[in-house]
Amino acid sequence: MFTIGHVAKETGLNIGAIRFYERKGLLEPAARNEQNNRLYSEHELNWLVFIKCLRETGMSVEDIKQYYEMVKTGTATLPERIKLIQEQKQKLLDDIEEKKQQLVHLEHKLDRYYRGENY
Repeated sequence: MFTIGHVAKETGLNIGAIRFYERKGLLEPAARNEQNNRLYSEHELNWLVFIKCLRETGMSVEDIKQYYEMVKTGTATLPERIKLIQEQKQKLLDDIEEKKQQLVHLEHKLDRYYRGENY
C-alpha cells in the first residue's frame, strides 16, 4: 500500500488532484491506516496514471467517471468502453494533426523572416 504522497510522486499528480478525483467518484475512497492517512494499492496507482492520461488527452472528468462506472459494471460494458476510448483516440489524432499544421505555418513564417521578409 502506498501513501498519497508516494502516489502523487509516482503519478505526477498533486495531492489535491488525487483527493479531487476521489471526491468526484473517479476513485474509490482510499483505505486508511491507524493515523487516518490515505493508502492506495498498485491497482489504484495504475488507475490514477490512466486518469491522468485521459485528462491530458482532453477527456472530461464527467466522461472519465462514466468510463469508470462502466469498468465497475464489468465486461458487459466492453463495447461501450471501446467506443469511448476510440473516440478519445480520434480526438487526440485530430489534435495532433492540427498541431502539425500549426507547426508548418510557424516554420513558413520563420523561413520568411530568415529571408529578410517583414511579414
